[in-house]
Amino acid sequence: MIELEKRLEVLWKNQYPFVVYRLPKSKEIHIFFQEENQLHKTDDFSESGFVMTSFESLSSYPFIPNSKSEQFPKPEVQDFKSDPVVFPEDETRKSRFIELVKKAQSEIAQGHLKKVVLSRSIDLKTEENPSTLFLALENKYQDALTYLWHHPLVGTWFGATPEQFIEASSKSTFTMALAGTQIYTPNKNPHWSSKEKEEQALVTQQVLSDLKTLFKEEEIKYGEPQNKRAGNLVHLCTHFTLPQLTISLKKLITALHPTPAVGGVPKKEAVDFIINNEGYNRTFYTGFLGPIGNEKTGLFVNLRCAEWTVERVRLFVGAGITSFSDPESEWLETQRKSETLARIL
Repeated sequence: MIELEKRLEVLWKNQYPFVVYRLPKSKEIHIFFQEENQLHKTDDFSESGFVMTSFESLSSYPFIPNSKSEQFPKPEVQDFKSDPVVFPEDETRKSRFIELVKKAQSEIAQGHLKKVVLSRSIDLKTEENPSTLFLALENKYQDALTYLWHHPLVGTWFGATPEQFIEASSKSTFTMALAGTQIYTPNKNPHWSSKEKEEQALVTQQVLSDLKTLFKEEEIKYGEPQNKRAGNLVHLCTHFTLPQLTISLKKLITALHPTPAVGGVPKKEAVDFIINNEGYNRTFYTGFLGPIGNEKTGLFVNLRCAEWTVERVRLFVGAGITSFSDPESEWLETQRKSETLARIL
């Protein structure tokens, strides 16, 4: 732990571009870094390194090459007690979000949408530096991709995301459909409502439809939705198994991104609604990120994330809206999701 802390301190002090990350349940922490401020970009995901992409489709995306890399053993898990975080938010922000949910439901009632994911940002103060925040996330969320990305020309982001976007190796390919959110209660199976089941079914069917543009139906293997824990939350998740990629990774990414778990159904109409109505730029929130390379690629949807600046930390949270949604409940869901990061601030 001490060696890892010292290394991160040096990288931060020198303001080198770097990314430090741990894959879910892994016993290793990886660092990729640069000793100059060049902004590398990839347009076909054929390079080796760690890529960071935005929600909106662009022609190229930032990445940090793995030409300079280091590994550290995962620190021992420490049991820090933390109470649920409650922070006041003004009624204006709440009213604005609830009105946005109602507007989306009006579009759903008119048949223009079936589901749309609406998000908002929350600004909080913290005295901690980003490296300390990463180490706290890494300790608390064992089943998530935890990361800290810093590039002077791009910004500083950190997070703990449970959602695999694409895992590709020489043998097989995986993706998932994730939807529905409840508070995790130990030794208790969650009861999923009609709204949550419908949302999961819509996400699964959209992912299946996207995959069928690239794979034969018999090549796509998936089962019934399962419970997937993510820190203090639990979600419904459908796992998809696919053959080894014979097409380019970019083609699969283009077919799936943004997933209906962060955009909606139908895909184009939902994304257009988000861009035209949310009122802010998501940038890297609900994009995807992770290590890419010849041997194995592990990409994750950028959920439960935040942007760090000297003045504030900006958290990003969202909720899936369907015809069954209750606007007040959707607001409360975004507050619950904010706890993943708020607890460590």
